[in-house]
Amino acid sequence: MLETCTNKPVILVDKGPWYPEALKALGLEWKHKTLGERNRIERWFRTMKARTRRFSNNFPVRKKPILKIKLFIRLFTLWYNFIRPHQTLKRPPAILVT
Repeated sequence: MLETCTNKPVILVDKGPWYPEALKALGLEWKHKTLGERNRIERWFRTMKARTRRFSNNFPVRKKPILKIKLFIRLFTLWYNFIRPHQTLKRPPAILVT
């Protein structure tokens, strides 16, 4: 995955003590963050995990698994940002940004 990046990403990490050693071994930069943007990413992953738990035994990945997983993530992101009503905003988050 890192080989396909044109430049090295900066990884945002929380208080997990294993992150610095692992990221240093990979030659990656990291910043410690406990609030803000990182919370939004954590929430996205939590929602994604909850959705995939419901059908993990039925996820059709026997043929072309990487393509199907990439498609699922793209569709999930589309749903999450443009279709799903945000709990507080009562509308999709992308509507407020555009």
